[in-house]
Amino acid sequence: MANNHDIETYSKLGEGINFYLSESFHYLNEVLIYEYASIIFSKYIDKIDPTEADRKLIENLSLPDNPVELLQTDSIEAISDETASQMAASWETAQQKARLGQHSFGHQHEINSIEILGHLNNFGFFIETLVNRHLLFLNHINEIDNLSYSRISTARIIDRLIYIFKDDLKLNKVQINEIVNLFSLRNKTVHYTPDNAKALKPKLSELLKIWKQTKKVVEMLEKKEKFSEDNFSELLEQNINKIIQRWK
Repeated sequence: MANNHDIETYSKLGEGINFYLSESFHYLNEVLIYEYASIIFSKYIDKIDPTEADRKLIENLSLPDNPVELLQTDSIEAISDETASQMAASWETAQQKARLGQHSFGHQHEINSIEILGHLNNFGFFIETLVNRHLLFLNHINEIDNLSYSRISTARIIDRLIYIFKDDLKLNKVQINEIVNLFSLRNKTVHYTPDNAKALKPKLSELLKIWKQTKKVVEMLEKKEKFSEDNFSELLEQNINKIIQRWK
């Protein structure tokens, strides 16, 4: 098994790890920019006074209670063109301000933006690729024989982690409960059912716990590997700090 992979494989896996980590926090930053823009926008629209035309439209507005009937409604005119233009301009300004600004959401903030799918998926891929590379490393240094490697490398990601850290888990030197939670959240994105779409609202505090536990796990992998390359635990720490400094 070890003979099937050389330095190029490690290089490709390293590139993948770096890519997934970068993309995961890119999506999270976009999530928080959007949600901050929504906060700014809500303040702007509070200052937009409805026109007489708006009042007449609202008085005559009749919306179906059934969501399917609502989706099948050809057109809904609830505000005047004048007000719609003001709201569009306000939303544009809100997005510009949010992209350049910062905001304190608080750890209990629930994330509702659809881009959270990008963060959860890519962060999961980040962990999974690190684990895959470490298993290959263990095979190359003969800590895992070829038969065991072929079996464990295709197991569920949590089973792979348990295999790698079986001794440390017994001694309580490492925990993976938050990482288990991450993959539970990611499963909701993979199986994006109506119930999962409604339930997927992770809190910032939840994500922070996942990141911190992941950093500990990555540090333990790196300590054993001793690769002379980019330190992924440090890169993760940098990304965490950027989020905390701008959005905590």
